[in-house]
Amino acid sequence: MLKRDLLGTKLSIVSEIGKAFNMDTILISDFTRINKNTKRILDIGTGNGAILLYLSQKFKGELIGVEIQENRYKVALENIKLNELEEQIKIFNEDVKSFNLKKKADIIVSNPPYFKVNEETKQSIDLDMRIAKHELTLTLEELIIAARKNIKHGGQFFFVHKADRLDEIMHLLYQYDFSVKRIRFVHPRIDLSPNQVLIEAHFKGRQHLTVLPPLIQYHSDQTLTEEMKSIYEGRSYKNEYTNF
Repeated sequence: MLKRDLLGTKLSIVSEIGKAFNMDTILISDFTRINKNTKRILDIGTGNGAILLYLSQKFKGELIGVEIQENRYKVALENIKLNELEEQIKIFNEDVKSFNLKKKADIIVSNPPYFKVNEETKQSIDLDMRIAKHELTLTLEELIIAARKNIKHGGQFFFVHKADRLDEIMHLLYQYDFSVKRIRFVHPRIDLSPNQVLIEAHFKGRQHLTVLPPLIQYHSDQTLTEEMKSIYEGRSYKNEYTNF
């Protein structure tokens, strides 16, 4: 296990090498807007708890995570204890498909598996990583169904996914009574197509979609853009930053 700083915060995180957190974790944590009436946030597929740790920097209410993999669940518990956040964050080692919150969440966040499983899917040898990256235990539709049954009327659902699955994402969200409020495409460079999309949907909300300016990660010389630097430095956990 490796201990390191949680980028952009004063918190620490432990994990196996290569499994601490990734750019998508940081982006969805930054993208998530929390209004003053929020009392409870659920993270679906919480992994080692990185998103919940990030959200604890801008939200002092109840944070809940559900994680199917026992080893990742145990690491999440260790990270919560390491940062003395046991009173705020609770984790459940359960399959979200059968998980039900007693009190529904105001906000649900997720950095879910991206890739469909088929004969052409190239999968990692590591089963832990296969479950995290591929739809072995949770498909896109199952994610949205799980969000639907655990969210309040009017609740916000934030997640990050592959940009080339946006048509399918939009169709399923509308099918299960979510309206898409904001989307933002994430491009490696300004001259390249987006590879991720950040999405905010509301359960039984009014239809009004805002497409935000693209988020560009790198300049042509592979240096980070100024916005990406500010995200890595924790802009959304500081007073100087207001979300779109």
